[in-house]
Amino acid sequence: MYDLGLINGKVYRNGQFTLLDVYIKDEVIAEIASPSMEVPCKRTVDCTNKLVMPGFIDPHVHINLDLGEFKTSDNYESASKAAIFGGITTFIDFIEPINYVKEFDEKLKQKHKEAENSFIDYSFHTTVGNFKDDVEQLVKKSFANGIPSIKLFTTYSESNRKCSYEKIQEFLENSRLTDSLILVHAENDEMILNSTVDDTLALYERSRPAESEREEIEKLASLVAEIKGKLYFVHVTCGSSIEMLNEKYSEILESNIFIESCPHYFYLNKDVYETENGNLFLLAPPLRSTEEQEKLKKNIATINTVGTDHAPFKKEEKMTYNKVSQVPKGIGSLEYSFSLMYNLFGESIVAKYTINPAVIHNLFPKKGIIQEGSDADFVIFNPEEKLIIDSGRSQSDYSPYEGLKITGVVESTILRGNFLVKDRQLVGITRGQFIRRK
Repeated sequence: MYDLGLINGKVYRNGQFTLLDVYIKDEVIAEIASPSMEVPCKRTVDCTNKLVMPGFIDPHVHINLDLGEFKTSDNYESASKAAIFGGITTFIDFIEPINYVKEFDEKLKQKHKEAENSFIDYSFHTTVGNFKDDVEQLVKKSFANGIPSIKLFTTYSESNRKCSYEKIQEFLENSRLTDSLILVHAENDEMILNSTVDDTLALYERSRPAESEREEIEKLASLVAEIKGKLYFVHVTCGSSIEMLNEKYSEILESNIFIESCPHYFYLNKDVYETENGNLFLLAPPLRSTEEQEKLKKNIATINTVGTDHAPFKKEEKMTYNKVSQVPKGIGSLEYSFSLMYNLFGESIVAKYTINPAVIHNLFPKKGIIQEGSDADFVIFNPEEKLIIDSGRSQSDYSPYEGLKITGVVESTILRGNFLVKDRQLVGITRGQFIRRK
């Protein structure tokens, strides 16, 4: 006899929704059956007119990110609480940047300690700054700890986080041999450092212009075309960047190059920097023009995954300084990420939250798919219900989307067969597990 049955729902399988029943036993999916079949089960939940999807995966969050004077407002308990109300059952955070292999163990231990209070499952990306050490040794150590991904920066030289092009090439060559995934924050450092615009809110986007992203992405894409390996561009902001990749590198997209973007680049634009509360929307890379935003929407099919880049702060912290360089950068999106994107793109967005991040980030087939043997992580979604976004459940005291009316609401979230949220109410607390990715 099965433990739980989700019956009469439209179940997401093979890229489409089909009327099916799903049965769970011992925290995994045990059987998928036609609604006409009678299956013995201890408890069933009727999902009529609801979409039943794999638990969502957010491949890009920053929890307990310490910037010195400021620290992001969410710990693992509060971030994961916001996440489950958004249907997210697994997220991937970043180990603090390291420059030498000897720093890895301590940084990883620190993250494991922080994550003990997570309600959902989690993993990490290894992160490097101005890395000075042996690439092969670091990748081996990272793999041995269940982390097959390395994140690096092409900017932030002022804080010693910029990775040299020689090392980037080494990481890509190693990726070709080991199948590791290289994540890149791609902005041209020299262009940003040489910016002559004033350190003001209204001019912020011009200080990190769209050209700095496009130029860096093209430079790295040409390197991948030559070396191969796997490169994953995080938080792509510009539709023109994707147009360039489609035009020049289409043959290696989805095999060697992967693209992530974030909900805020689809909903918010640089005009908010000219408003009184513009500081609340400061993040890096910045919000772009409406023209870039429209190009981003037109190229949604080329985007592989949607991450939130969740890094919220309190209003007071965001409004402390007038100089943009002193304002902590980052906003929160965990709770409303999927609903926001579903509101724009409908069912075509589902794969970017489920199977795509699962495959790209080595969580498949444990996560990201509804099939027998996979973890029983589910989202029950009402595609017709309307919602007005409020400040949410993050420990930040605002949402950048407050007041926005959207259609499509996460009603229930299940992790390994256990309801965490049911009918928009918190009903269960579990402890998430670290997921080794191989």
